[in-house]
Amino acid sequence: MRTTSPRPPLEVYLLGVVDFLEIQQIQRRLVYEQSERGGASLIVCEHPPTISVGRQGSRLHIAVDDVELASMGIRAHWVNRGGGCVLHLPGQLSCSLVLPLEPFGLTPMRHVELLQDVILQVLEEFDLRGTARLEPPGIFLGSARVASLGVAVNRGIAYHGFTLNVAPYLDLFDVLTEPGVDGSPQRQTSMEARRQRPTLMSKAKEALVRRTEEVFGLDHHHLYTHHPQLKRKVLYHAYAPSPG
Repeated sequence: MRTTSPRPPLEVYLLGVVDFLEIQQIQRRLVYEQSERGGASLIVCEHPPTISVGRQGSRLHIAVDDVELASMGIRAHWVNRGGGCVLHLPGQLSCSLVLPLEPFGLTPMRHVELLQDVILQVLEEFDLRGTARLEPPGIFLGSARVASLGVAVNRGIAYHGFTLNVAPYLDLFDVLTEPGVDGSPQRQTSMEARRQRPTLMSKAKEALVRRTEEVFGLDHHHLYTHHPQLKRKVLYHAYAPSPG
């Protein structure tokens, strides 16, 4: 009798609203751990208002000065992932997939393409048809971006991932002036705005975890709501949407 090899395990961390820098520390820890064992780790969380600037980003893509950013409660951090400036907000899922590329036969570009497939399939479950673009990078609904992608690779381990706008407060995206295809500032949208009805974060998370397993050929192994390196969760924020 032929036996099929078991699918690699996926460790899933559903962490709620968490400080941006804490997730960076957890990612570094998971990269180290992943180099010692197989499988992959998926972090799904939200962040208080934070701007991360990737390798293709620039301070010129932030429309306000540091004083105004501070008055808005927004902090900026430069990170080593691909992609440009990303505004992280409650109501937006921030997803980091920590995965060793070689055992999965992946190049960094193919890894990004599979992440794009995950997002597109999640959108389809909510009757939204997205398109993937490389310039500017992301997933788009019409001409507006609903998801941003940016990946880094260390010791053969891919990490970082993407953000998906489920139901964030869209007006805050005016702090970014990243140019779109026609040179004007890139517009942002959300699943909820396009559907014109409430979109539950719980359903978006469930679809995202399930589609990640399917697209990358992983087996749901453990589900955690905490990580030992996580000091505290952010329980509330003024820009957080109603729970759902």
